[in-house]
Amino acid sequence: MTRGRAIGLGVLICVVVGVVVAEVLTADDGARSRPAPELPREVLVGPRTDLASLHGKPAFVNFWASWCDPCKEEAPELKRFDREIGDRAALVGVDWGDAADNARDFIAKSGWTYPILRDPSQKVGTAYGLNGLPTTFVLDSDGDIVQALQGPQTAGSLRRALASVD
Repeated sequence: MTRGRAIGLGVLICVVVGVVVAEVLTADDGARSRPAPELPREVLVGPRTDLASLHGKPAFVNFWASWCDPCKEEAPELKRFDREIGDRAALVGVDWGDAADNARDFIAKSGWTYPILRDPSQKVGTAYGLNGLPTTFVLDSDGDIVQALQGPQTAGSLRRALASVD
């Protein structure tokens, strides 16, 4: 190997190691909390819910859509969890990017009675950092996001998340 190639290889290795170290040091491991963005204003199932009304107890903000097969899988678990939590926590659904009629049909079929809001422009989900459906953001009693649960959840996984912020 020539001296020039050896120096080039050494520089490349240093750059790669530097990038990896920088990623490790700046990666968000989910352990830090951050304030939750405002919720959508449009109501599909009442009452109107905003962040101020959630303060004082943990809350779960579940983003879903009627066209999402994993959301269909999760639907009965959310209904079960809502019945189980009583006043210990709040559950809020957010329909993301759906036609209103499709969302209402999905809600009726799912038997959901907890507050459900609509994010037709997808701006709220983007502000939350939504990275796929379904996703449930766990908020502590101060309204900070402390966990993001991606994929379909069970009543058991939601209970465990509640126990971690209770």
